[in-house]
Amino acid sequence: MAILKIAKLGNPLLRQISAPVTPAEAQDPVFQNFLEDMVETMRKLDGVGLAAPQVFESKQIIVVEANANPRYPNAPDLSLMILLNPTFTYLSEETIEGWEGCLSVDNLRGKVVRSARVGLKAFNRYMEPVEMEAEGFLAVVLQHEIDHLNGKVFLDRMKDFSTLTHLAEFERFWTRDPAEVG
Repeated sequence: MAILKIAKLGNPLLRQISAPVTPAEAQDPVFQNFLEDMVETMRKLDGVGLAAPQVFESKQIIVVEANANPRYPNAPDLSLMILLNPTFTYLSEETIEGWEGCLSVDNLRGKVVRSARVGLKAFNRYMEPVEMEAEGFLAVVLQHEIDHLNGKVFLDRMKDFSTLTHLAEFERFWTRDPAEVG
């Protein structure tokens, strides 16, 4: 397994619509190794999700997992999901506003409004159908990663850029009790 290089904001690949994964591709051992490399990369970089375009592969693949993640200490535990050709539908008009960051947008966080509940249709790594409903943190992560497959980054979803914050300042001013800031 290998740690893959991350495409950074400004790379045109991040703005492309990704191609679907075919059943033949999913059966290829090289493809299966690539999925393992994506998981290893996400874990090594403390991500809770990673989309194939972020590692220079314009394919409809996302991986998601959260287990005691230092970048997202309040995140619930999420078991590993490897999803091919994922799509979601909004299941609620209720929204969540929360801080998002991205491995392709180094050292920045910003507040983004997302749907609180979504339905997901996808395939697992063996092209078996997956359907589920997600809410809260998982719903947000799925929307963020699927956005990458459609050429979007979290900055495109921000409504108020006054919340765009360098990570060091985020940790200094936004994660502590305001009385402690100084």
